[in-house]
Amino acid sequence: MSTPQGPAPNGSPPPYGLTVGRVMLFTAAALFVIFIANLLLKVTGLLFLLLIGILLATAIDPLARRLRRMGFNRPASILSVYLLIFAVIGGLIAFIIPPIVAQGTDFVTNLPRVADHLEQRYANSDQAWIRNAAHNGATQLRQLSDNPPDISGVLKEQALNVVSSLFGTLLSIVTVILISYYWLTERTLIRRSLLGFVPMARRTRVNDIWTHIETKLGLWFRAQLILCGIIGAACAIGYGLFGIEYWPLLALIAGAAEIIPILGPWIGGVPAVLVALTEGPVKAIIVAVFIIVLQQIEGNILVPRIQGDAVGLSPLTVILAILAGTTLAGPIGGILAVPISAIIHVLVQDLIIARETTDQDDIDHILAAADAAQKRGDNPAEAAFRQLRRLRAIRRAHREADRVDTLILEAESDPTVRIVPDDELAGRHDD
Repeated sequence: MSTPQGPAPNGSPPPYGLTVGRVMLFTAAALFVIFIANLLLKVTGLLFLLLIGILLATAIDPLARRLRRMGFNRPASILSVYLLIFAVIGGLIAFIIPPIVAQGTDFVTNLPRVADHLEQRYANSDQAWIRNAAHNGATQLRQLSDNPPDISGVLKEQALNVVSSLFGTLLSIVTVILISYYWLTERTLIRRSLLGFVPMARRTRVNDIWTHIETKLGLWFRAQLILCGIIGAACAIGYGLFGIEYWPLLALIAGAAEIIPILGPWIGGVPAVLVALTEGPVKAIIVAVFIIVLQQIEGNILVPRIQGDAVGLSPLTVILAILAGTTLAGPIGGILAVPISAIIHVLVQDLIIARETTDQDDIDHILAAADAAQKRGDNPAEAAFRQLRRLRAIRRAHREADRVDTLILEAESDPTVRIVPDDELAGRHDD
């Protein structure tokens, strides 16, 4: 028989069963949550670099695998891919940077001519605000040309910050390269160590999910690079055909801005419209229409098709994911929306497969189909889902066959039902 608790020392019972020990426990838990949240905020930059390094590793892994099949060992294949990437980037820099530097120098040198051309172009406009805007812009350009800003003092004052920023950027690039290198070389050991914490019965399933997620992230990263190249090339062709000055620089800006879904073409197109505006309103309108059309093609065709096909998502899902990510977290959310949706897609597919299949043989067939697809270079998750649909069809056929057998047995045992022999049915058919 339990003894009832007596009143608290102050004469009243403890409110809601709270004691000093429970209050201390709740306080410690709250402080621990705050500490973890603060720690995550502190290491956000490191986590971002880790994510970029893993994405880079998954993107170059297929090429490194091909080199290993040609006889390269793992470190040599990865370093060969890096050398190829550096060679391509160096070639692009050697091809693009000199014209950009020359055009930038020419633009600064010809600022007075640009100002005169801008003012003369709109001097006879019927709208006073257009004439005033052109005059004010030309005046500011002449002042900028006659009295260029003295940035030497600013550079001296900010030299430490500039050097620190450059060093930080270089360190981040080196960190990403090292993370991707060691992720590829030590991935098997890392995966084995982490899977050691998973129960043996679920280890194969978790390993397959890990593989599918890595595959989708690599496909997304390569698709993003393809989109940047397509938009940059399209802008270079369009701006060149329109005769816009400084088109290589403007095309480079447009291609780099494509990393931001939906908003990228708008951001990359604004400088082109401003440059075209100095050559006349008609050309500016033509460039603006070109950018609008390109944005529609990019947002409604290229991104859904290229990224959707790469990660196995429907075009509508890609569009909705990008819109939701941009709305919730801005440009960063838009960039990460598709890979996060791909991860969710893999997890949902795995849950459906686990729910639909209870027979170990069926699970083995599904995993074998996914492994075979991955070796062929196809999407392993889609192959697993196709195998699941086949198993569903087979089970439906078996259920229908069992139902027909049951009906036949019931008919044979029912005296009121007469079974017509096959030869009699044949005779009726002949009649």
